[in-house]
Amino acid sequence: MTLIKDIINQNKRLAKISKVISELSDEIQINAFLVGGCVRDLMLNPLAESIDVDIMVEGDGIDFAEKLARKINVPKIVPFKKFATAKIPFKEYEIEVASARLEKYDESSRSPSEVVMSNIEDDLLRRDFTINAMAVSLNKENFGEFFDPFNGMEDLSNKILRTPLDSDTTFSDDPLRMMRAAYFASKLSLDIDPSCLESIKNNAERITIVSQERKTNELLKILGTKNHLLD
Repeated sequence: MTLIKDIINQNKRLAKISKVISELSDEIQINAFLVGGCVRDLMLNPLAESIDVDIMVEGDGIDFAEKLARKINVPKIVPFKKFATAKIPFKEYEIEVASARLEKYDESSRSPSEVVMSNIEDDLLRRDFTINAMAVSLNKENFGEFFDPFNGMEDLSNKILRTPLDSDTTFSDDPLRMMRAAYFASKLSLDIDPSCLESIKNNAERITIVSQERKTNELLKILGTKNHLLD
């Protein structure tokens, strides 16, 4: 069986930046992971050079982003303090760094009303779909360790789209995820889990709290998928 660290090393982009991240995490004693769509796309196509780099750290994501940016000679990051995340506009590709966190929502908004710093287990729990709730450690001591608490890899192999938590909770918290379900189902040729599909029907009216701009952007992404293939 191919080890995850070998899969990372097959991908020139991820191999290069992962080495830098690993060294930085060791320097400042913080746990760092590849996470979410980055891991999903790596599992689908290890050699794809279009993979975005999504990093999650158990600690201050903005501070980590600033330190990482200096190491790769990027003069300025774009922080989002409310969400404890930052983007690094690297000339070769964009890097996003986020703190491991829990989020709490109220019914009137899709933006979290409270963000609490946490750990990898809680962070994966809050994610939209199991296929996006996988992570890979970049720390030297366990580089390549695979975290998949909700069997996202199995769902990816079986072409099933489902949520880590109860679907009603997932879609009520952030109604835009219902449109993302359609996007991922189309892009990756996935079947939406029946209970997940039923929940979308039950929560459809919640989409009204999403701004028109965000809905339009998501719709354009859905329409932009071609032949149900990964870009």
